[in-house]
Amino acid sequence: ADAAAMSSNFTSREERRRKEELDQARKDGLAPAELDEDGNEINPHIPQFMAAAPWYLNQNKPGLKHQKAFNLTSEEGGDWYKRGVKTFQATKFRKGACENCGAMTHKKKDCVERPRKA
Repeated sequence: ADAAAMSSNFTSREERRRKEELDQARKDGLAPAELDEDGNEINPHIPQFMAAAPWYLNQNKPGLKHQKAFNLTSEEGGDWYKRGVKTFQATKFRKGACENCGAMTHKKKDCVERPRKA
């Protein structure tokens, strides 16, 4: 029973040499790239430590699914604020505000916005 278990984990010298030759042929473009579970080609230039899944994931087939985030929600309203959008733009000058952009947090000389037209 132990010999059968050993032979499944153990690869002979010739099998290892054949596997290395196939990997090199894939890198050179002579052999077709390996396919993952979804049918996507796996880049042969990805290092083994990145391509190999951790032992506890029990991933038998090759692939890069273990590298992707698995619990992301792709809802449109997911962000709690809109990035890159000004939330408030003053329409009238407020005393003590920046003369360039209207923010109350700094003065004109400290402003990082593009200088306003005169």
